[in-house]
Amino acid sequence: MEHPNPGLVTDGPPAAPAAPAGPRRAVPSARPALVVVGIAAVLVLLFGIGAALTGSSSPSKPAAPATAHVQGATLRAEAATAALRPIERPGTPPADVLHAIVLPAGSTAVSSKPWDGSTQYSAKMAFHLDTSQAAVVSFYRAELEARGWSISSVGAAAGKKDATEVLAQRASTDGWYWEIGVVVSPTTFTSASAGDRTRFSLDLFEEPDTG
Repeated sequence: MEHPNPGLVTDGPPAAPAAPAGPRRAVPSARPALVVVGIAAVLVLLFGIGAALTGSSSPSKPAAPATAHVQGATLRAEAATAALRPIERPGTPPADVLHAIVLPAGSTAVSSKPWDGSTQYSAKMAFHLDTSQAAVVSFYRAELEARGWSISSVGAAAGKKDATEVLAQRASTDGWYWEIGVVVSPTTFTSASAGDRTRFSLDLFEEPDTG
């Protein structure tokens, strides 16, 4: 007997169904990358704004140099290291002590008495300046304290009529304490052109060992 549909083969088990396609390969999402790019753009924008604001603002104020006067001093200060060379020896006084001493701008050296080396350091230099006694006293009261000296006393200088002494002390990197006595003489009138003139001396000495 002929099969009703000669083109259809029925012998044997039916054909197995086609295997399903494998799992679809995930396509990476561009969203995380876009988020990162967005964050980076925001950060760049913020840094740019900050830089612009910083550039337009005033720079931080630098530390006052030795040539600038401090509050309470009406005279301008200048470093004293060059002026004090006549009373220096190599390493003495130590650099931190010398750099903590200033002079009123315009001071003129008059005399010096160097250390003779027989005892602990003791030396003196005298100067004069065309200004008043009160201005020099105020200058050293303010400047010495501002530069790390501890003011011990301000008063009449022993054995010098009408002179005022500013006495100050500071510890040094050499392990000793150093003292400075600024003796300011009364102001004298020199001439109509020069006006007032005041003489003052710097007495610098290393404290003796009391131990």
